[in-house]
Amino acid sequence: MSMTSRRTPTVSVIIPNWNCAPWLPETLGSLLRQSSPPEEIIIIDDGSSDDSVA
Repeated sequence: MSMTSRRTPTVSVIIPNWNCAPWLPETLGSLLRQSSPPEEIIIIDDGSSDDSVA
């Protein structure tokens, strides 16, 4: 690859979660509305007892 070629960086977002179901839709919506949305979004849940694991 030549020094003049530019590549778009790959961006991954990791979201730690524990009983945060009310905020997940807003969080995901915000990420997807970015001018350059992430290539992947990974949500790590730590045994939530609310609707966030659904």
